[in-house]
Amino acid sequence: MEIILSVILTLVITTAFFVIRNLIKQTERLEDFITKQSEAIQACDKRLKHLDHKGSFVADDEIGFFFKEVEKIQEALNEFTLK
Repeated sequence: MEIILSVILTLVITTAFFVIRNLIKQTERLEDFITKQSEAIQACDKRLKHLDHKGSFVADDEIGFFFKEVEKIQEALNEFTLK
């Protein structure tokens, strides 16, 4: 009886080890993905601000509307960056 319990316990521990290891690997991949996405969003934000550092796009009526919409999208994306 003790041998059967030992075998079952060993199987459970071994299975748990592999499950936990795989979950850790997936978590690390997701963390890398989120970091890369955050860096891309920050780069877009920096580039958008650099493009309109003089305010000339916002001041133009036709381009200004489009630029303001792009800025709204960028602000929404900025909420997903790592802080």
